[in-house]
Amino acid sequence: NTTYVAISSTLRRYADATPTPQLQIITLAFPTTPEAIISTFRKHIEQNVKRTAGTRVVALIDAIISNPGVLLPWEELVQICKENGIVSVVDAAHAIGQIPLDMQRADPDYLVSNCHKWLYTKRSSSILYTPKRNHQSMRWTFPISEGYTSPPNEVKFAEQYEWLGTIDYAPYLSVIPALQFRKELGGEDRIRSYCHGLAREGGSKMAEILGTELMDKDDKFTANMVDVLLPLSEEEIKILPSNVPGIIHTRLLENWHCMSAVYNHNGKIWTRASAQIWIEVSDFEYVARALATICRDLVQEATGSQ
Repeated sequence: NTTYVAISSTLRRYADATPTPQLQIITLAFPTTPEAIISTFRKHIEQNVKRTAGTRVVALIDAIISNPGVLLPWEELVQICKENGIVSVVDAAHAIGQIPLDMQRADPDYLVSNCHKWLYTKRSSSILYTPKRNHQSMRWTFPISEGYTSPPNEVKFAEQYEWLGTIDYAPYLSVIPALQFRKELGGEDRIRSYCHGLAREGGSKMAEILGTELMDKDDKFTANMVDVLLPLSEEEIKILPSNVPGIIHTRLLENWHCMSAVYNHNGKIWTRASAQIWIEVSDFEYVARALATICRDLVQEATGSQ
């Protein structure tokens, strides 16, 4: 239920259009613990995954969820997939540049990560990791490339991604300069240390200003993004328009010239703030004051009070 909307919509489209695949959803409700997520995942497989001859089971796993912006125990979930003969597909859109990625240790069946989010490359560029054992399962690209080979010929994995038609190669070429830039900043560990520390300190300041709390109080799920509860009670949420996150986004951009993702989760409204190398604690304080003002205004508008 926390899968990125575009991904979950794609899965629903295929499940709606054909008898297979059959889609199963595991519900996560934060705050929670890594241990509870691992237990829920394992129990779901044991109780709900039924197999027949020729059936393939695929698990889509987030490395870091978009909203809430939490780091999942994805390597442990991949291992559970291995133990149960399940194909693991890791949506690691927010991972590269934010957390260490050791593919030999984690060994997922497939993993995709965006380089333009946290690695600082030009948009849009990403990586696709597929271990050699699965190269032959990736028989074509979309659109079909000049590198396509017909069965029973073996897939030429790299070649089939080289030429998919007219394309801007600048984003791909920007990866090497981005890595050099990160090295000049002090390297991966220094970047991660700064951003993680900033997320924790900045998030705590936001919660203090808003009079609320962090979703991840014990630093079990936080990488470089922090989730903070907005000061809107359940009763207030009921009288506000259904598109409150969109309204808040608009006011942040137009009136305050800043942005922090706002979303509904588990009956409450939260904001997800990202810590980057070019911002500091005062930026978190500024967006918190903006959110406090916007939330107060929305309640006043809904109740007619001043």
